[in-house]
Amino acid sequence: MSDVNLPLAERKQLKEKMLTKHHLANILTHWFNAVSWAFLLATGLAILGRQVYQTVPAGWSDVVRNVFGGLAPLIKWHESWGMFWAFIITFNFVVGFRKYFMPFGARRMMLDKDDLNWFVQYGRKLVGLSYELPPQDDYNAGQKAFSYVVLIGIVGIIITGLIMTFSHLIPISLRWLVQWAMPAHFTAVGMVVTGLVIHIYMGAIFPEERPAFFSMFSGKVHALYAYSHHRKWYNRYVTAEQEWEQEQVARDLAGHEQPDTMPPRSTLALDDFLGD
Repeated sequence: MSDVNLPLAERKQLKEKMLTKHHLANILTHWFNAVSWAFLLATGLAILGRQVYQTVPAGWSDVVRNVFGGLAPLIKWHESWGMFWAFIITFNFVVGFRKYFMPFGARRMMLDKDDLNWFVQYGRKLVGLSYELPPQDDYNAGQKAFSYVVLIGIVGIIITGLIMTFSHLIPISLRWLVQWAMPAHFTAVGMVVTGLVIHIYMGAIFPEERPAFFSMFSGKVHALYAYSHHRKWYNRYVTAEQEWEQEQVARDLAGHEQPDTMPPRSTLALDDFLGD
């Protein structure tokens, strides 16, 4: 979708209007995940600094290990924060499954015909061919695909991480679980990190998506961005806003006092417990 056909005056008007896309809980969860991933990735790579598994320069491993007082304390910090992160993620999932995850999954994870066409059209865009992106919801097809990578990766990371953390409790007959947990853990982390690189580039660096990055601080995007990149969500937002205004007119005609501001609506913003 594009805004190129909009008159300049309307473009300016839409750019001045701000729409709420993320609530505070969504923003806090997103940045908790970001900080956790940065910490766990940095410490995890330092733990792997042994010659047989070396994935980063030896100097990095030495610096990080010295900061934490050696390899053993570093491993404890990595395990402790990993379990804390896993608890928060699991708690949010269990407690909010029906209220948040089900509507979250229905709108953000389920791919429709427009989403499938988006992959085709975006591929044409990347190779310099003519394209026309179909209308998208509050999360586009690429973000939906990334959510599957994150969900599968998180499950794999938590399960394999717990197996390695409590390996001393696993009987000898099941020690093969620990052996397989190590490469599986690395694979799951690598899968999510690959997606994160694209996610960070698209959100923080790619100019067209810059409003999405700042929305993870303010919770808001301007209406022109929503109109251009998330037309389905924008239309739903505007419809809900118009319905609310009509309700207030009806209340005025009936003699009721009109509230000063529009109340928050669950249909206007999505609480993303996974943090994207």
